[in-house]
Amino acid sequence: MRNTLGERWYTPWAYLMPAVCVLGVFFVVAMVQVGYYSLTRYTPFSAGGPEFVGLENYRRLMSSDRFWWCLLNSFLYLLVTPAIIALSLWAAMVVEAALRGTRRWLRVVLFLPVVTPTIVAAIAWQAALAERDGVINSVLRMVGMPGAPWLTEWPWTLGSAMLVTLWKGFGFYMMIFLAALLAVPRELKEAAYLDGAGRWGVFRHVVLPSIWPVVMLVFVISSIGALKVFEELYVTVKGAPVEDQTVVPLIYDTAFERGDYGLASAIGITLFLVILAFSLVNLRLSSRNARAGGA
Repeated sequence: MRNTLGERWYTPWAYLMPAVCVLGVFFVVAMVQVGYYSLTRYTPFSAGGPEFVGLENYRRLMSSDRFWWCLLNSFLYLLVTPAIIALSLWAAMVVEAALRGTRRWLRVVLFLPVVTPTIVAAIAWQAALAERDGVINSVLRMVGMPGAPWLTEWPWTLGSAMLVTLWKGFGFYMMIFLAALLAVPRELKEAAYLDGAGRWGVFRHVVLPSIWPVVMLVFVISSIGALKVFEELYVTVKGAPVEDQTVVPLIYDTAFERGDYGLASAIGITLFLVILAFSLVNLRLSSRNARAGGA
């Protein structure tokens, strides 16, 4: 049976099937497996395999101070989200306003951190933030200010990892904002200028409402990335107490340092539910704001 385009009914499914199989094996099956392990007592030395214990791991989790501190740090890490939105939007506006000949080079230069491997970026920032001979502390001492323990003490450890996240990710979101800015009708901006609006007025009343769905998209994506950050913390502040880090390093420590796969799986499932709830709330609020703006 063919449709109006001359394709058989199974043609779309044939294109989708490879991606569906990959997602099924590496996401759905893995998620079900982690959910099962979270209900078991399971260590690398379990001779008889996982031992079903029900919700015992979740009870241990709820009574763990380490988990609550790491969860608090995860929410504090969300402070990087407004910073990365502001920086990437500002960079996109600079690129948009640049001369046509220099716009391409600006995009390349500002996008370079995105293609830099996270491990390399974290090592470079670790050297710059070193307490004794790092560039940043050296500059601070030159101007008469004391250096900070960027890599060893809370909350400096979180701030150090946030710097890596900010530097590494703003170029990606800059390109998203640049595409949104270029899609704003020029006629609307020119009409606003003719009505006497200055640059700030045009941005506030014309540009920002036009790109607001993109701003909310970037907010949700960057927030999810901040809640599940790992590489920046693992490399930049390696050796700092896990209580001074976020939830994903706690999962790594619980599973691979302590060998408690059941508890680590319970932490992972809990983090998944937190991220899911956070994303749904933000999407609901953004859609409500969009409907209010349209009305």
